[in-house]
Amino acid sequence: MRLYRLKLCCALGRQVFTHRPRDAVNSQGGTCRYQKVIPGSRLKLPALTGLRAIAAFWVLMLHFGDDVTANWPVALRRLFSSGFIGVDLFFVLSGFILSWNYLNDTGLSCSSRDFWRARAARILPVYYGSLALALPVFLVMQFNHGITPEAIRHVSVTAAFTLSLTQSWALPFSYLWNTASWSLSVEVFLYLSFPWLAVWLARRPLRSVLQTTALLYGATVLAALLFFAFHSHPSPWTWDPAPDMCIWIPWLGSNPVVHFHEFLMGAAAYLFLRAEQTGARKEWISGPQAVWISSAGVLALLAWRGPVPFMAALMGLYSPLFALLIYGLAKQQGVVAQILSTRGFVFLGEISFALYLAHLTVWDNMVLFNVQHSYIQQDSALNFLICVALSVAVATLFYKFIEVPYRKTLRAKWKTAATLKLPEKLIA
Repeated sequence: MRLYRLKLCCALGRQVFTHRPRDAVNSQGGTCRYQKVIPGSRLKLPALTGLRAIAAFWVLMLHFGDDVTANWPVALRRLFSSGFIGVDLFFVLSGFILSWNYLNDTGLSCSSRDFWRARAARILPVYYGSLALALPVFLVMQFNHGITPEAIRHVSVTAAFTLSLTQSWALPFSYLWNTASWSLSVEVFLYLSFPWLAVWLARRPLRSVLQTTALLYGATVLAALLFFAFHSHPSPWTWDPAPDMCIWIPWLGSNPVVHFHEFLMGAAAYLFLRAEQTGARKEWISGPQAVWISSAGVLALLAWRGPVPFMAALMGLYSPLFALLIYGLAKQQGVVAQILSTRGFVFLGEISFALYLAHLTVWDNMVLFNVQHSYIQQDSALNFLICVALSVAVATLFYKFIEVPYRKTLRAKWKTAATLKLPEKLIA
């Protein structure tokens, strides 16, 4: 009988995770218009993997596309120049995915040590590989005026913060060695806090979690608005160190505490979806409706911008819309979810982590190449396309030969080491 139940559960699990979901009947007798999934199943959600590709290319367009989009309509230029918000989307997505994979009714579904080891195996190989790739450019820029004691001291301090993944806590060391790596410092803080957050999430009712998330979000945005009131920026959506030497702007923008509400918002979105899945509450909105509403809201607000100050956008103003988008796509229904679940988007989503960490190094090397040679104009569309192609190629190599093999190796090594430490009776 137990074997029959196991086979039946496996069959149901395979059925509900097809890309073309069928209507499922919930425990209240109502019909759900999204595919019913198993909380804590740790199965992949391809639409969210494809969403990672969108977030990574949004950041890439911010760094690569200024010159290419110079003559585009204002609304499109504003949209692409808002790519720094793609990092906020990553933080919200991280909270959702970690809750999806590891959260159960008591807290973490594994030990804190196993969780941290899994996260380390996921990010560290690519992170340190990207630093090795960026090292030559970093040293050239730091020793541009000679190998002086001051330059050596500056490089040493920067290396200490960057290698220990603490650079987002201490400026001006957040952006010097592979600029994009600052967000990994934020992620490490979020990973370290997640075991305790998971226990809190498991013990609190959904209403309390949503209220706390809303309060933390409101406090963060209010702090950003107060900062703007006392320190107006020369341009509402840019930070230029030349006319504006306020170190608080990048420090607040990259500080891990500031982005904690985004991580919590992703976890809250998962709990809201789980409550629908388990029949604890009726479906609030269908997946496609959530996707279209959130997407339209983000596009309209970014194209208009209006009086929204840069600091508010930098500190996660749009995170509720991102949480709604992730909530909708997680239901795996609708044309957008189907497109993001295609093989091409899923592959780009899988390499998005490496793409995010490697793309600025590719750009910096192209800048140095174009300075020494006159084959390609730095502000040309050809240079843009070459940088995109090279970034995707480098990210693919990182994914194939560093991220996947080293992640498997580290997990297997740590699992073997943990098994060897167990008493013989427990191993048996």
